[in-house]
Amino acid sequence: MSSLWRRLVSLGGSLYARIALVYLTGLLLLSVVVAWFAISQFDQLGRELQQRQEADLADNLAEVMAPALRSGVDSDVAHEMARHIVSINPSLSLYVLDEGGRVIADYAEPACALGSRVALSSLEALLGEDPMLPVLADSPCSGQPGVFSVARIEYGPDGARGYLYADLNNASHTSMTAMLRTSSITRTLVAAGLLALALSGLLGLLWFALLTRRFSHLTSVVQRFAAGEYQARIAEPRSDEIGQLGRAFNDMAGTIEAQLVALRETDRQRRELVANLSHDFRTPLTSLRGYVEQLQRRESLSDEERRVALTAIFDNAERLTRLARQLSTLARLDAYDQPLRREPFALAELVHDIVGKFQPQAERLGVSLRVDVDPALPWVEADLGLVDRALSNLIDNALIAAAPQGRVWLAGEASGQGVRIAVSDDGDGIAAADLPLVTQRFYRTASSRAGGEGSGLGLSIVRDICERHGTTLEIDSQEGTGTTVALTLPRAASVGTNV
Repeated sequence: MSSLWRRLVSLGGSLYARIALVYLTGLLLLSVVVAWFAISQFDQLGRELQQRQEADLADNLAEVMAPALRSGVDSDVAHEMARHIVSINPSLSLYVLDEGGRVIADYAEPACALGSRVALSSLEALLGEDPMLPVLADSPCSGQPGVFSVARIEYGPDGARGYLYADLNNASHTSMTAMLRTSSITRTLVAAGLLALALSGLLGLLWFALLTRRFSHLTSVVQRFAAGEYQARIAEPRSDEIGQLGRAFNDMAGTIEAQLVALRETDRQRRELVANLSHDFRTPLTSLRGYVEQLQRRESLSDEERRVALTAIFDNAERLTRLARQLSTLARLDAYDQPLRREPFALAELVHDIVGKFQPQAERLGVSLRVDVDPALPWVEADLGLVDRALSNLIDNALIAAAPQGRVWLAGEASGQGVRIAVSDDGDGIAAADLPLVTQRFYRTASSRAGGEGSGLGLSIVRDICERHGTTLEIDSQEGTGTTVALTLPRAASVGTNV
């Protein structure tokens, strides 16, 4: 019983139940208003028919009563004649009105209207040509508006003018009551009205059920989505308002699903980052610890052994410094709410400065590092620190990838609305299968993994820097012939060239 009650309560609070309640209430009120209007108009029609049928009644009675009225409206002859007429048609009430509409003779028993008045406007309206029926007037006795018949008369020995007023109210109400009770037409109209009301109610409820079924389907899809079924969608939404709501949900669900996929990918990259960083930091730290312990435990070392140990310590410290610098740059790039610090600067001058910093490393590796950049290149507008980091990463990668006794060279040229700078090496190149992947974070080629070189962050950082500046990273590499990596920076608007 309690579960049934809960179901009824939940159904009563549903959208369909509310719409049905409003619809049925409105339909019932509309039916009452229409029925009241129809009955009132039907009553008016009955009055009109009654008055139209009895329009000449007062004229006929005036002809019959004319001899008696010449004797006076209160004469015994006039009363006798009026009683005879009323006995034939008991629903009539006869009155004589003077020219002002005041009742001067009441032939009802008992008399109840002497001295009362009937509006002359109503009398003249009915006596006019083509009157708009029904013409109503207040009954002399009851004061209730009703239909009547009237004729102009002369009464009394001196021929005074007045009106013979026949009140048809009693006849009208009697006929109307009888018609409502006994007319087959009335019964047919009532039955048809009730049938139309029932059909309208059923069709309306069916239509609302069809509409709310679509809402129920939409609700079901939303609930499935909320439960974790992120592929749930509204199938083929229509072009109406409910369809637009379904289409909006599909768009929202697609956006949320894409964001969830991105979050999962971010979480995977975070775990991969922690694992890679642990490895990348542990290897040089272990090496550093080993060489330091070697220096501490052995009291006498040859100059060559000391030089080898110190060189290894320096290389590992440099590797850790480079990795920390890359992580710092990566963190800044991931902070998308931090705007770029754009400023105009001479790219040619920056390139020469960076190459100067890498000359000692190139000499130690036996690699020729050359610059082919015109000092008159146009200035660019970009984040100087990030561009420095990008070019440093490219030169560092090129020096490591260059062949023994090989060469690395930088070239720059103005192109369109920007300035293109390229870093090339003559190393082994990148395999075609690795090219789409080398800009991913922590991805290292087979040769890099074998040599224990690189962190897999260099090119991904350069790619992110290019994206932040609205440009793309170009990589052209052939196995056995070397690699060229280039980027294009926008020209500065306020400075022309570096002269």
